[in-house]
Amino acid sequence: MTIDLIHDLVSAAAAVDPERAAVIGVDGESISFAQFDSQIGRLASWVAAHSAPGERIAVIADNSPDYARLYYAVPRSGRILTLINQRLSTAEQLWALKSVDPTMVLGDRDHLDALPHPSVAFENVDWQRFPADRATDISSPDDPAWLLFTSGSTGTPKGVLHTHRSITTAVRGTVAGRAVQPGGVYLLPFPMCHIAGYNMLVHHSRASTVLPVPSFRPDEFVAAVQAHRVTSCSLAPTMLHSLLAHLEATGQSLPTLRDIGYGSAAIPADLLRRAVEALGVGFHQGYGMTETGGNVTFLGPADHRSADPTILRSAGRPHAEVDIRIAANGEILVRGAQVATRYWPDDPVTVDGWLHTGDIGVIDESGRLVVTDRLKDVIITGGENVSSREVEDVLSLHPGVGQVAVVGVPDPYWGEAICAVVVAAAPVSADELITHVRTRLAAFKRPRHVLFVDQLPLTSNGKVAKEAVRHLARATM
Repeated sequence: MTIDLIHDLVSAAAAVDPERAAVIGVDGESISFAQFDSQIGRLASWVAAHSAPGERIAVIADNSPDYARLYYAVPRSGRILTLINQRLSTAEQLWALKSVDPTMVLGDRDHLDALPHPSVAFENVDWQRFPADRATDISSPDDPAWLLFTSGSTGTPKGVLHTHRSITTAVRGTVAGRAVQPGGVYLLPFPMCHIAGYNMLVHHSRASTVLPVPSFRPDEFVAAVQAHRVTSCSLAPTMLHSLLAHLEATGQSLPTLRDIGYGSAAIPADLLRRAVEALGVGFHQGYGMTETGGNVTFLGPADHRSADPTILRSAGRPHAEVDIRIAANGEILVRGAQVATRYWPDDPVTVDGWLHTGDIGVIDESGRLVVTDRLKDVIITGGENVSSREVEDVLSLHPGVGQVAVVGVPDPYWGEAICAVVVAAAPVSADELITHVRTRLAAFKRPRHVLFVDQLPLTSNGKVAKEAVRHLARATM
């Protein structure tokens, strides 16, 4: 049976394994699928009693079981769950709220105190006294369900409107593309205000337990994995880097962990190799974005075990419900039911049915997608196009480089000059790094500037904030 409504994913799991834990809180709270399904119904009834169909219900909160209930309950009520990043400044949050005009804002008291909007803290929501079986105001799987904002790593964030169908299609594609196994315990470290939170739905659709954690710290991550016998998780490359450093320093292990999904940003080949050797788990890569409701291509454990660099530089193959092609300018285009309907309030997401991703890539002879860069991150220096990612990959091979971001800075002669912004892992000089690149790439691809920093600016989902790096580099030139 095809499930096209978001909340039916939980109802189906409750019918299969009602006593299994659906959600675990970091404080030890455990909610069975039967309980979770009932709670979602009651919370949906409360939302319906306090709003009208199609209105926006915003949430600003850290990951928690309360947040998990809203993921399903608001769409079940026929309202639009509007996810606001709790890590933004108050001014940024107010901008986002003004743009979508929500009926109310729900969340943690600490995140709501500075907001003048009508807001209700989780502890003040009396949803338990409402009926669990109240009829919803949904008329179609194509009704809007989630409104999320892009990360804004390359410009002003955009509100992306997803329907029940687009999200459940993304879930179905990921279950097939990643071959997600039933049962198990999945740890979600990404803020649930990001599309990465759809991984909760992915695992609930396979009757797996989900542990949403408020933030990622390697020591807390290890403790949670050990305490709850976590079997799978998703990590950004920056998270994986700090986890490996922590495990090496402490000698701890993760014996129950059997697979890790990574994505959100390109991963250096050396980091991936170290992770495969140190952790001994299956690795999955996914490529997707807010507009696609989740991942559209997948690279599985067998591909990673092959250690073939040609395969590992790819993002894998698309799942059966999505089409991918490369435009004449090299841009990756995506088409499928999981692509969002529109940007808020009414701008189209697609052109002639295709999403223009803003990423550059190729499809190799085996049908795998290789993402080479962002359109905005191509540096034009002396009339030559240089992929910042290509230079980053080469610099990451140097043992003195812990993390690196490559950007273009204005140059009166070259137009743009290549600048490497580096977090050092060991003593290293700028000249040494420039020579390292020049011996491996064409001379015009070498950095003309190297800026050493203590840390790279990151977005809240672990991506390097390239626009912030660009401003930093240009301010120091």
